[in-house]
Amino acid sequence: MAIIKPFKAVRYNKNINLADCLTQPYDKISWELKKEYQSRSPNNLVYVLKPDDCENKYAKSGELFREWLHSGILVQDNDSGFYPYRQTFEVDGQTHVRSGFIGLCKVEDYSKRIVFPHEKTLRGPKADRLSLLREGKVHYGLIFMLYEDDGTVQKIIDDCMEVAPQVTAKDDFDVQNEMWQLTDPEKVKALKDALSDKEVFIADGHHRYETSLAYAKENPDNESAQYTQVMLININSPLVVLPTHRVVRNIEDYSPAKLRESLADSFVIEPLASLEQVITATKANDNEICVGCFDGEDFWSATLKDEATMAELAPEKSDDWQNLDVAVLHSLIIEDTLGITPEKVAEEAAVSYHRSPQVALDKVKSGDGNCAFYLKATKPTQVCNVARNGEVMPQKSTDFYPKVLSGLAMYMLD
Repeated sequence: MAIIKPFKAVRYNKNINLADCLTQPYDKISWELKKEYQSRSPNNLVYVLKPDDCENKYAKSGELFREWLHSGILVQDNDSGFYPYRQTFEVDGQTHVRSGFIGLCKVEDYSKRIVFPHEKTLRGPKADRLSLLREGKVHYGLIFMLYEDDGTVQKIIDDCMEVAPQVTAKDDFDVQNEMWQLTDPEKVKALKDALSDKEVFIADGHHRYETSLAYAKENPDNESAQYTQVMLININSPLVVLPTHRVVRNIEDYSPAKLRESLADSFVIEPLASLEQVITATKANDNEICVGCFDGEDFWSATLKDEATMAELAPEKSDDWQNLDVAVLHSLIIEDTLGITPEKVAEEAAVSYHRSPQVALDKVKSGDGNCAFYLKATKPTQVCNVARNGEVMPQKSTDFYPKVLSGLAMYMLD
């Protein structure tokens, strides 16, 4: 099963202000956020993680990383260890705490059924990350993975976190990030042994995982290349997954009344008075598949009448997949009813994605979309069940919050 091992992380010097140097994962760094990071410090990780376009930008990124290492801006730990990592954050006025640990995971083909994905990946981002890895030979960020724990691993992590953290930093979303180093040989062995019979599931970082796998295959004789850096979190611990809402645009001859009429055979349509009622309706019953909508004129919810509808529409898919709200939205509404092809969805030519319900509503009201669809969050157990079946979800089906920071610990291959 999964092979997890400790390592000697490269970290920022303790005298460096981490808040000025750490970043969100590379794919979450917009052009505006990149410029903000660059303005904070010449040592901000974004300079190597997402280098500016220029000739030999990947080689220059690797050179800059090694300059930082040689000058003492970055320091490699003397002892191998795991790195317990805790995040404290607020969502909708509630405080949440999420903890796990950073370590190395041996990369495996998905066919071995040790590491399970749940998303499709795109060539462009993988080519970009592979070029960066070839030149820099460093994993700067973390792949967020889930594992099932009976409490053994969590106890080791929790014990380690009873003392003051070695590292503390708040990120751009006011998330408190704390990290420790676990080097005690007995505890390290106990943690490794507890995970030796586990499967692991990619929650976030599919492109980075497949990049790591491609690099491992390019370098079969390099033992360090056979591993990638991950953040492992117990699936049974408190996890926050946020829903991602959809705005559909560029539909020819679109009519709100026609949309409602087309869905009436498969769904119970309930008129609602506000966006707040829509969001409440989607969360009202975990056992029902319910999608909220603002059709350009009115708010309403659509509750699937019969699960057999999805079995007829997608008979090749498992029950787990058919019972995903996001799968029903994409298959039965966006594709089958509105006639938007999966290719257009993949290209984001007809569908845009929004964490904020209000932003999605504003898009439609401004004329930048025909209608908005609202979902409740996908559960972590649903992610793992679908992944175990060898299936992938529609894109942007999950948004595990918060993201794990890049630059807290880095894995240098050579």
